[in-house]
Amino acid sequence: MDSDQRPADPDLRDTRERLIEAISTHGPVTARQLAERFGLTSAAVRRHLAALLADDVIAEHEAPVARRGRGRPSKAFVLSASAHESLPGGYDQLAVLAMEELVREGGTDAVRRLADRRVADWESELESLVVDRIAQGERVTVERRVELLAELLTSRGYATTVRPLTVPLPTAGARGRSRPRTLMTAQLCHGHCPVLDVASGHPELCEAETRVISRIVGAPVQRLATLAQGAHACTTHIPLTEGRTP
Repeated sequence: MDSDQRPADPDLRDTRERLIEAISTHGPVTARQLAERFGLTSAAVRRHLAALLADDVIAEHEAPVARRGRGRPSKAFVLSASAHESLPGGYDQLAVLAMEELVREGGTDAVRRLADRRVADWESELESLVVDRIAQGERVTVERRVELLAELLTSRGYATTVRPLTVPLPTAGARGRSRPRTLMTAQLCHGHCPVLDVASGHPELCEAETRVISRIVGAPVQRLATLAQGAHACTTHIPLTEGRTP
């Protein structure tokens, strides 16, 4: 949103910027969820969303209804492509030109080395956070490591959240009976990518991130979607623990 388009009322401007931040971090998110998060009425939130849609700051994302049977898709919201480009990042046109020159001089191997070097300190930074928590008497589980990783990446401009998922795994028990088990997993979601323009032309950057995330959690992970490929968020599937249902 251009400065001359921003609401003149400081409180109104602050509310809209808080909404933009929440949509960036938690999107796709519905108007009802935003209203509950900020203690606003649905009507007030929808007025803000309408203005943000008109300014091309956010975009609609259709989320299927959770219940069975018929039902219209629930409207949710994510940041628009233009909003991603306007958010602060650690690169500019010079970075894109530099990558092109690197490819000409050193080929794709040089790009891979640079991609690995860019995320090389993620592991050491995460371990420092883990050591600090342990020193405070906290028990750091795999789930907690993922949460700390999300905090670290958010501080670096990724607007990262952790979304836990439970996957049922039926297995054959005694006498052929099925004993339900659950696979505990999580999705690490980046609502913003600080190197989006570069990553759009060089997926090696995304691949390097995936490799370092796998090393941090100590398990194979899978990148399900990326902003660079046009998704509303970068999503990485992370297996956690397996446990029986009650």
